[in-house]
Amino acid sequence: MNEVKLLQGIKSGNASCYEEVFRRYYQPLCLFSLKYVKDPDEAEEIVQNMFVRIWQKRKELAIATSVKSYLYQSVRNACLNHLKHNNIKLDYQKNALATTSSASASDTLVALELEVKVRETLHKLPPERKKIFLMSRNEGLKYREIAEKLNISVKTVENQMSQALKFLKSELADFLGVILAISVQIIEKLWP
Repeated sequence: MNEVKLLQGIKSGNASCYEEVFRRYYQPLCLFSLKYVKDPDEAEEIVQNMFVRIWQKRKELAIATSVKSYLYQSVRNACLNHLKHNNIKLDYQKNALATTSSASASDTLVALELEVKVRETLHKLPPERKKIFLMSRNEGLKYREIAEKLNISVKTVENQMSQALKFLKSELADFLGVILAISVQIIEKLWP
């Protein structure tokens, strides 16, 4: 059957004409597509999608050249669109990775700076207050346990902790915004 009759048959919904075109051109179009996309599965998917679109839009088909030329041009365009789409995805992934890397490096630097500032501030505490604070925060001891270990009253531990926290708060006031920002980023990473 010649191409004009095949095209007319497809336009009128004749499935056998459509199958004939598919049988003639499917394999060569897949090989043609493979030259562009370099992946056999993607090449086949592009050709299959092109054939599906032809059948779906068969009534609007307006082929000025030969069916063969039309099919090859359609596959070429689909391959170029596919490659462009993949390049856009790769660019986006690279940009996202670069942004994440620079943000992570920045966060790490700020966290290290904050850690240094906290250590410096802790060293400014009177020795007994510093000891009580570290027993509470680093060792996780309760006020009662600290009082027993140091042989002092629970009330003394409470007062010393209160004074230590006030001092730390005033000394680290400049970093409170940074601490809040880091906390928000950590929460966002945990619960996107």
